[in-house]
Amino acid sequence: MTYPQWWERLVAGIIDGIIMAIVVFILNLILVGIGGTNFTVIRIMIIISTLISVAAIVAYKVLLESSQMQATVGKMVFGIKVVDGAGQRLTPKQALMRTWPWWLQLIAIFGIVISGMLLNVLVALALIGIFCTFFMDPLGRCIHDQTANCHVIKAGEGMIKVG
Repeated sequence: MTYPQWWERLVAGIIDGIIMAIVVFILNLILVGIGGTNFTVIRIMIIISTLISVAAIVAYKVLLESSQMQATVGKMVFGIKVVDGAGQRLTPKQALMRTWPWWLQLIAIFGIVISGMLLNVLVALALIGIFCTFFMDPLGRCIHDQTANCHVIKAGEGMIKVG
């Protein structure tokens, strides 16, 4: 198996993040618009928005990474695929298991309800720390790849030729 460079995975994640941010932004506009000017209703809408956003992000990753493409849009740009330990397509269960770091965003709901931004900052730092586990594994697997027993591999040229 050939593995992508760390920066290819990072930029692929940024591309996917931009795609999901657009979806989440539109969703937030709609839900906060429904909330009007009542602060309590707005907080409730933000909680609902966070739940829906996390579900959308997880669905995006699970559906694409367990599909025949085996990759999100960001990964496709670089010709990167996600495979299981045997080099085969992930099952939806494995793809779901691989998304656990994104579930951490649910903790941010408590930040909204309890402590404001501090908890959200801690969640962001945890996600950065999870990405940094890439450098600890000789195969360049992050902790969520190891948890799901999968590999992120270079499977072709992609839309951008690198190297």
